[in-house]
Amino acid sequence: MKQVILTVVLAFTLQANAQDDIKKELEPICATFDSTYTLEGWKAKSDQLALVKEKYPESWMPAYYYAYSCVQMSYFEPTLAIKDVLVNNAEDQLVKIETCPLTDEIHIMKALIANARIGADPENRWQKYGKIFDENLKAAKTINENNPHIYLLKGISTFYTPKMFGGGAKNAQTYFDKAKTKYDLITFTDIDKPYWWGRSTCTYFFGEIDKELNK
Repeated sequence: MKQVILTVVLAFTLQANAQDDIKKELEPICATFDSTYTLEGWKAKSDQLALVKEKYPESWMPAYYYAYSCVQMSYFEPTLAIKDVLVNNAEDQLVKIETCPLTDEIHIMKALIANARIGADPENRWQKYGKIFDENLKAAKTINENNPHIYLLKGISTFYTPKMFGGGAKNAQTYFDKAKTKYDLITFTDIDKPYWWGRSTCTYFFGEIDKELNK
């Protein structure tokens, strides 16, 4: 019995050490997510994250952040075919991401991927992927209504939706206000609790809303 207990303790210790190693490798890469605004910048981060992902193939964390970097690259990439390849790369990570204990963030990543699909070709994709986007945000809210990503992503989607369909700056502001309120509750940047990303995006859209409303 004593040997069994020691074996279990050792296994947990090794697992904890591995988690710490992963976090240490991811932290410097992810620290500047909210100040990366170019395709080249995201490509550099994606390449780094790919290496961490290959090193720790069973962990959800590198897969999550690699998927996020691929989505961000897709927004800057001008060519539709390459956009789709990047979003495919993000979607391929879902098998690993679905082992994340924060199930609301699994839905956030699915919504983020659906939003990237729409962003690549809005006219032809909004109907199919808009439904997937909304369903996953609703699921995330049911799990954790304090997740700021719910309101950030809904705000971005609303901002770019034509006014005749309920979009526009004025309607989007409500979601960004809510996102800011939720971000204000977050005082950490823990790699295994990825609620912090997107804060600067929220601030950026407040500026864009002001521009639109004061035209």
